[in-house]
Amino acid sequence: MEFLLIRYSSLGDLILTTPVAENIKLADRENKVDILTKPQYEQIFFNNSNFDDIKTGWPGRKKYDYIIDLHNSIRSNLIKYFIPAAETLTYDKAAYARRVFLHSGRYDKVLKKSVIDRYLEPLEKQGIPIKTRKPLINISDSEHSKSFEITKDKEYILISPGAKWVTKQWREDYYISLIKKIIQETGLNVVLSGDRSDAELCDKLLKGVGLLKSHIINLAGLTGLRELFALIANSRAVITTDSAPLHIGWATGSYVIAIFGPTVGEFGFQPDDERVRILEKEMGCRPCSLHGSNKCKFKDQACMKRIEPHEVMGELNDILNETS
Repeated sequence: MEFLLIRYSSLGDLILTTPVAENIKLADRENKVDILTKPQYEQIFFNNSNFDDIKTGWPGRKKYDYIIDLHNSIRSNLIKYFIPAAETLTYDKAAYARRVFLHSGRYDKVLKKSVIDRYLEPLEKQGIPIKTRKPLINISDSEHSKSFEITKDKEYILISPGAKWVTKQWREDYYISLIKKIIQETGLNVVLSGDRSDAELCDKLLKGVGLLKSHIINLAGLTGLRELFALIANSRAVITTDSAPLHIGWATGSYVIAIFGPTVGEFGFQPDDERVRILEKEMGCRPCSLHGSNKCKFKDQACMKRIEPHEVMGELNDILNETS
């Protein structure tokens, strides 16, 4: 059978679509799976044999047995209208339930299902057995080799300090304190990652650690997506917020410590994996937004401030002890 998956963005959401393709292939290796996405995200699916074709433009008039809309947007619904298919299936965003929970605290049973569970529901309705719920990013041997070259074959902790939204941002002085602890107490190097918008923050962190900066590799704005995947895959652990590196770490089988503030696991994006540690504080004002925002209504970002460097270091020490 021929399947077309549709999901345009964003990075983390697209990573979570990979179990859909894998379960289709596990049901029958003869099944064909294409995905329609934006050009900047096609690299997510490189080296993944569960996808037969990655489409980044108009998909043409090829007829599919199933179109599975994993975006459920105006754009994706228009695409479904023009592409011939025997049947179209659509992902339930649970948008209303999430907003009710956000504004009233009333918890709908639909939120018990993660985003991946809801992505997989169309398959279950068609009788396709679900054998895995774990996202997957495959790294090639050459990509691994390049990451070892970048980090000079030394072990490291990867920290991704940036956040799209201000309220998801952990404090700069906390990162500096944590980086010092990592270098002084473990002897490991630290790799700073991020896109160009994170470069200024990473430069500040580098300056903030003083003479210890020789143990830091600042790669903010200097790596492509596939390089980032490999760097995360080969780290001893990843430290980040509720952002894409959390899902990259999960999909590459890495250990991850994620700092959650304005968002909560009930929204469905929190990994269900013993390698992923979530640090958060129970507060009456959480959650305050679905994806984060640029302003805390109490002006103190207490949900992030109350998670202190020694707590993150404690989780990191546990991981290092488990994996030594």
